[in-house]
Amino acid sequence: MILNLTPHPMHVYPPDCPDRIERDIIKPAWILPACVRPPRLGETELGPKRVVDGVPVVDIVFGLGEGLPPAQPGVFLVVSRPVAMVNRDRSDLLVPHEVVRDLDGSTLGCRAFARPT
Repeated sequence: MILNLTPHPMHVYPPDCPDRIERDIIKPAWILPACVRPPRLGETELGPKRVVDGVPVVDIVFGLGEGLPPAQPGVFLVVSRPVAMVNRDRSDLLVPHEVVRDLDGSTLGCRAFARPT
């Protein structure tokens, strides 16, 4: 089972779908509904703020955050790339791969998922 934990509906196109398509000409083979409360990265500020060209700049470290459910046998979770990269020890996390875009370059969906390792 694959669950979508991103804030956007996940449109999965057939494997033979081109990289660029005219919107609504090729329909997705599968649509995973968006997650109402997607997992987010945590962040910790390091040291004092500094100002660069009048704009405050803060050094931060991204952490595990919140909202990622525990792994379950046979269940894969589609998450954002940053969430997957921070949680590389999780073999159940997937990210969109082989992106499909419209003719203007806007992302419509993907043809596959990848497991970051």
